[in-house]
Amino acid sequence: MSVRNRTAAWIASVLTLGVAAVGCATDPAAEAHDRAALHAALEAVRTAHCPAAPPDVLINGGGSLEPLVANRLLLCGYVHSPAATTAQALVTGEAALNRLRTSLNELAEQPSGRVNCPADTGAKVLEIFGDGRHVAELVEKLSGCQVVSNGRFDGWVGNSDVGMTVMGLLPTGFCRAVWRAAPCDRGAAAPGPR
Repeated sequence: MSVRNRTAAWIASVLTLGVAAVGCATDPAAEAHDRAALHAALEAVRTAHCPAAPPDVLINGGGSLEPLVANRLLLCGYVHSPAATTAQALVTGEAALNRLRTSLNELAEQPSGRVNCPADTGAKVLEIFGDGRHVAELVEKLSGCQVVSNGRFDGWVGNSDVGMTVMGLLPTGFCRAVWRAAPCDRGAAAPGPR
């Protein structure tokens, strides 16, 4: 290798390292936003006060849908219709938390290919799991092709018990606003894909 080629290779490697170092620099505004979002989510769970709408970017901590061993769960239900309905519930029972966490983490990815789902009304539930220091936020679509997302992974609700478990923890009036009376009053499976 000639001196000229070695010099060019050395310059290229230095430039590559420089670009990589610049790419790793943190954005103070983004870090401040992340801290504010974390604080808001922790405060929501602590005070059992739902935000007016689910956040655009979810806070999560791992590859599974609910990676925490949370001791509190704030459920915030939203119905997007002319007469918007919201509901909330704070869950602290260990058995209910464990059942929902297990069901969520067992969900598979959305199937590929053709799937026939009911109409999507825009109804959803924000699920904020907290352990006092950390939070994991999920958004569950309650109509259409029902999925639960933590922003990194989408779990297919399909024929699982996730939808009814969540709706069973929220006030019955919210369930009726989303799914009508039959599945809410009889505990039948939620309308799902065919």
